[in-house]
Amino acid sequence: MTKSVLIYGAGAIGRGFLAPLLKKYNFDISFVDKDEILIRELKLRKHYKASIAGSDVYEFVDVPVKDSFFQTEEKNIEQYDLVFSCVGPTNCYDLSEDFKRARTLISCENDISTVKGLKELSGNRNIYFGIPDVITSNTAPPELLKQDPLMTVTERGVLVLEKGNYQLPDEILHVGYEDLHMHWMCKLFIHNAPHAIVAYLGWLKGFTYIHEAMADKDINKIVVGAIGEITNGVIASGFAEKEYAIYYKEKELKRFSNKLLYDKIERVAREPLRKIAKNNRLVLALRIALFNGVLPENTAKGLKAAFYYNNPSDEEAIYFQKLRETTKDSELLEKFSGIDHLDPLNGFVNKQEMSSFATNSL
Repeated sequence: MTKSVLIYGAGAIGRGFLAPLLKKYNFDISFVDKDEILIRELKLRKHYKASIAGSDVYEFVDVPVKDSFFQTEEKNIEQYDLVFSCVGPTNCYDLSEDFKRARTLISCENDISTVKGLKELSGNRNIYFGIPDVITSNTAPPELLKQDPLMTVTERGVLVLEKGNYQLPDEILHVGYEDLHMHWMCKLFIHNAPHAIVAYLGWLKGFTYIHEAMADKDINKIVVGAIGEITNGVIASGFAEKEYAIYYKEKELKRFSNKLLYDKIERVAREPLRKIAKNNRLVLALRIALFNGVLPENTAKGLKAAFYYNNPSDEEAIYFQKLRETTKDSELLEKFSGIDHLDPLNGFVNKQEMSSFATNSL
């Protein structure tokens, strides 16, 4: 019997990674999204193409779509074997009324705390955490979009899922909490934080894509330094075995430089206030790097670079830049990043020099 899956969020993770992956196992795939133009197109066409990036060529996959729903449209969520949430960690809580009816919900929200929050709001205990260990995009290069305007680009990533009341093929990793925690620590610190650092430094120099930023020698030096500081901190803290953490670090550096991934800086840098928060990637990475007993200068530069993200199409960026006109960065580090103005770490971050990255800001 064919199993069915309903994916909330037809963007980079949902349409770009999960659907092509689950298509391999003959799942009937349906989407929910607030983008009405996208949903109308999916309703009409009933399929789209996904491209999977290798080291130098793309592989193309045709993804059938059974049903597509506007976010406000009535849907029988109980009929689906699996429901995935990948709408963003700040948006998923608005869907708790829907999620209370899910047989099994997997939160792929890049934030493990969403599982607890969604359980509390929805009353549904069958909610589990999923880690899409992948770089993916909700769009594609112009030459691929000519083939299909809905084309996405992804890599052959890994989906790591918390064990629960469901079954999926063995190729998809199902792990207990201890292993899940190790995978999450590596994703959060060794992927999420350096990825954001590349994006914010790349924005300052006027680049469009992550691979372009990585090709810049000044940015590359800082990113390599930061990921080294963070990885050593992860090892020193006991969050991951040394061999696995080093493997993860090397894998990430290769991914960031893969030009076929069409990884837009705006996508990675969006919502800067969430990413500089005290319990999020950049500040936590800074603190974890301190476990190694060395002041993490490169990671500090990455956090400081986020303060200059002035994308006019990003509401959080606009709001934050307005605050910077009247408020000292040291005060903002305390307010948004939880680093007290008397903490030496505040001064250490604040003194990082960004003038050599002045193309797009400052």
